[in-house]
Amino acid sequence: MWMLLLLLAVAPIVFLALKLDQLGKIQNRLKVQLHFAEQQSVQLEHLAFWLAEEQSQQLLAKVHQAGRTQTKAPVWYLHTELLCKAIPVLCKEQANHNTLPRQAVAKFLKQQNQLSFNEMENFIRHHPVLTEFWQSNTLTSYLKLCQRAVEMLQDYQPVHADRLAG
Repeated sequence: MWMLLLLLAVAPIVFLALKLDQLGKIQNRLKVQLHFAEQQSVQLEHLAFWLAEEQSQQLLAKVHQAGRTQTKAPVWYLHTELLCKAIPVLCKEQANHNTLPRQAVAKFLKQQNQLSFNEMENFIRHHPVLTEFWQSNTLTSYLKLCQRAVEMLQDYQPVHADRLAG
């Protein structure tokens, strides 16, 4: 009788010890998986920053090329240039602080001290093709906004007085 009571008392303890050992092994396996996932995350973050920098440089090259080929660059040349320069900053802000694009652009423009956020928003609102991208307020839509602004700059044809008179 005492043996049976002893067995009933020890069995749950043994069962819990085995479960605890099993949970320890699962925890170790999950730690390894987490470490691997963190390494991949860091690599993807570096890749994303590099791609953002590349995208920015490619668009800026097009902006500067358009500026060189035009006899008179549009008033909004600086707006387009700053939008493209903000791409890497925006990417980092979104990754590190989960900042929305408009907030990151506002912060970037404040640091640049060349154009106010209101001036940038007025430029964007003045061009309906950009407004939709701006309102989406995502990284993808911001990149599309930059691409479209560069295309507008490349397509820009200044209005000459002789064209108006004709």
